Amino acid sequence: MKNLLKLLLLLLCGLPLRSWAQAPAETAAATLNFCGVELPVNSGCTPASKSQLTCSTYDLSWMYLDFSVMKTYPAQYIRQAEKKHKGTEKVPFECTILDGPPAQGVRLSYPTETGGMAYQLIVSGVAKGQPVLIDLTMPIDPEKTADLPAVAQKILRLSK
Repeated sequence: MKNLLKLLLLLLCGLPLRSWAQAPAETAAATLNFCGVELPVNSGCTPASKSQLTCSTYDLSWMYLDFSVMKTYPAQYIRQAEKKHKGTEKVPFECTILDGPPAQGVRLSYPTETGGMAYQLIVSGVAKGQPVLIDLTMPIDPEKTADLPAVAQKILRLSK
């Protein structure tokens, strides 16, 4: 019995000592996964979920869809986004997702509460065989891929 108590005492005392003696573990750079592509989380950005990145100058999110809802859900999503903001202008555009087949997008532009403008790109298409809807909101009107945030450039290519 004494040996059992000694062993238990050694184990209890040894655990904290071993944890103090270890070097701190390296923390891996935070990333988000979009259809198998690792997207870095840069400084000034916070992953709000596994599919949403909130940054100081833009917000990027995506959702994976079923093929059965690809025809109806994107239009519903766009209508909901339009209703959130007064004075919304809607312009369709084409792009590609992960250099795949052409995807349909809509650019919504609307005034913000601070007096500026917001540009919301909503894109639906197929990436690596997976139906997806991407939502990117930023304060500048992107004319070409280079105008997009670096993380968004990894997944979206504008036709211009």
